[in-house]
Amino acid sequence: MNEKIALGQDMKASGRDMEAVISAVMDNALVTRPKRSVYYRPFLKCEGAGFTRTLGSQRVDLNRIYPGAVPGVGVIADFYIACQTPEEIYLNVSGNIRVWFEQQCIYDGIGKETRAEINIHLPVSVKPDADNSVRILCVKEEDREFAFEFLISVKRYPSMWANDYLFGARAVLPIQERAGEEGVALSPPLTREEYGRTDMNSAEIAYRWPPALAADETFDFRKLYTEGDISYVYTEAACAHVLKYGGTVERILINGSYAADGHCAGTGSVRVKAGDRLLFRCRRSADGWKLRLKTERLCLPFLTSIRGTGDRAVCIGPFFGTQCHGPEYDWDLSKVFVNQKGRRIYWRFCDGSELRIYLDSVFFGQWFYALMVGFYGIRDAAILSGRTDGQRLFCENMSALAKYFDYIEYDIQQHVMPAFMPRLYDMSVLDNIGTMGMNLADAYLDCNDRALLPLIERIRHQAEHSVPRMEDGTYYRRDTMWADDLYMSCPFLVRMGRLTGDDEWYRKAQSQIRGFKKRLYMEEEHLFSHIYFTGRRAANRVPWGRGNGWVVWTLTEFLMYADGYIDVSEEKKLFYDMAHSIRALQDESGLWRQVLNRREEGSYPETSCTGMFLLAFTRGVKYGWLEKDFLDCMEKAWNGLLVHSIDGEGNVYGVCMGSGCAMEAEYYYTIPTVKNDDHGTGVILAAGAEYAAFKKDLEEKNESETA
Repeated sequence: MNEKIALGQDMKASGRDMEAVISAVMDNALVTRPKRSVYYRPFLKCEGAGFTRTLGSQRVDLNRIYPGAVPGVGVIADFYIACQTPEEIYLNVSGNIRVWFEQQCIYDGIGKETRAEINIHLPVSVKPDADNSVRILCVKEEDREFAFEFLISVKRYPSMWANDYLFGARAVLPIQERAGEEGVALSPPLTREEYGRTDMNSAEIAYRWPPALAADETFDFRKLYTEGDISYVYTEAACAHVLKYGGTVERILINGSYAADGHCAGTGSVRVKAGDRLLFRCRRSADGWKLRLKTERLCLPFLTSIRGTGDRAVCIGPFFGTQCHGPEYDWDLSKVFVNQKGRRIYWRFCDGSELRIYLDSVFFGQWFYALMVGFYGIRDAAILSGRTDGQRLFCENMSALAKYFDYIEYDIQQHVMPAFMPRLYDMSVLDNIGTMGMNLADAYLDCNDRALLPLIERIRHQAEHSVPRMEDGTYYRRDTMWADDLYMSCPFLVRMGRLTGDDEWYRKAQSQIRGFKKRLYMEEEHLFSHIYFTGRRAANRVPWGRGNGWVVWTLTEFLMYADGYIDVSEEKKLFYDMAHSIRALQDESGLWRQVLNRREEGSYPETSCTGMFLLAFTRGVKYGWLEKDFLDCMEKAWNGLLVHSIDGEGNVYGVCMGSGCAMEAEYYYTIPTVKNDDHGTGVILAAGAEYAAFKKDLEEKNESETA
């Protein structure tokens, strides 16, 4: 947090030209934001333990798990913190507990009066190549809940589970045969003597949860499903052999083709080759509803698991009746199916463990507005510089969001906290739809991937029907309205105009601009307040730098698309007035300050708003909305970024972390800056690339006129 460029290591000192600077930032962005692949793991749900809310804490209700426990007993809970990068974090806890981290006691709250909510912030250092072991002893006392909660967070957001922004972490089982699987291991209830003797030595604990792995590899569908009469089992052949099976098998498909048909109660066999994909359809009958497989030569090559048994085949159900069933016609293992009763269903293992899809990434394949800003910049810079690697990464990311969207909705329904893309939990928030929608629309226009269209349509429906609106139709956030939300809405709305050819979308975007202006615009300063508080019916009158950056950037997006289709004269004047006011507030460093009209030390020069203003002014001069005398201001901003914001390796500094809101300007001084934060990196890429292209065109035009 708040890193500074080392003396002499700034990009200006490197002497590189503009194209080389953008290339360095792009290279660094692609290295630090690698494409990551999803992986599949087993997951065994513990009734009584789970997340309380998406991005919230995990609660372990020991009264529910051990209803007969008596006062005085204690239960030991063990887990490891799995992460991808080293980080200083908080382990946030509550309850009548004692906590160890890496065998060192870091908190003892047993017998102390504490509030029920998570309120103890324990600083710990975690590493990707370490166990990061956590042990929690919870003791049952009279008149106290026999339960505890824990939450892994970055220090800036102690009430939010670290999962998709800045840092990602999971609580995983410390049991060798279940290594990497999500969960918490629990001892049986222990007496004071027992937990006093064992609370520091895992080897002495025989965990009650999770249960030992079963050796039986039989799918007993009557135990797995309480209803239905059809189920499927999927597996793959690890080598060529004759596969023997038994049970109520109705049909077998190999690589999509029928290998056997007709009711086959009892035993049978089928010859398979290495890599063959097999699907067994099983029907309930008077003989039962089972499938027995010899699995030692079967596998699920996509699965990350070391169980060694019971993890070589998965089943899905229940289905009903004789209708056509999805798995026979769609072999995509990421697909969630809907059975004849409208229930969403997914694959599981013979012991009842679920198959879950995971993605350990804080950039690629995650659903968060700041990451979409990063991808916007990658795409914009890639197109202007001919970087096919950046264009490809952009399209692959948006395709990944579309591919796993349905699965994540299902995962949220099942587990509250999904394995990735957690911000899908609330699609009525502009933060969670707008920038995704605009990038999906751009990806469709770039790649013509029709698989993106259903998700674009879903976002359109959410924007039209689910986002809260004021009486005049202007978007807001239930009790606040943010200047940010112009960018979270209007660029998507104008892209709907591009996709549909319907000018009404431009009018909808225009209506939002005017509604936000009505409540947030400070006429005398030609700047936007950051927040309008609906309860007070008052704006905070704090012209936050990035808040105004969102506004002028949005105005350029609107004017670029809507000009020529509807009357945009009012929006051109708004942009013109704001640009002139913003130019007058430029700092001597070339950057603009965190709060634009405050010059004291706390209102620090900030990178992301500077990049947004440079991008907006470049477009303004290019399209004739601003005079050419903005060129000096733009050059000063670019040079300021080279000196204060970009180092010689392409790292971006001085970017304000994601903001909350307050009535006081001083609140914004306390928000730290983050190195390579996507609020800034994407903006620097877009602004730098468009400014470089503009300057090149201007130089060529001047040379042509001189000749």
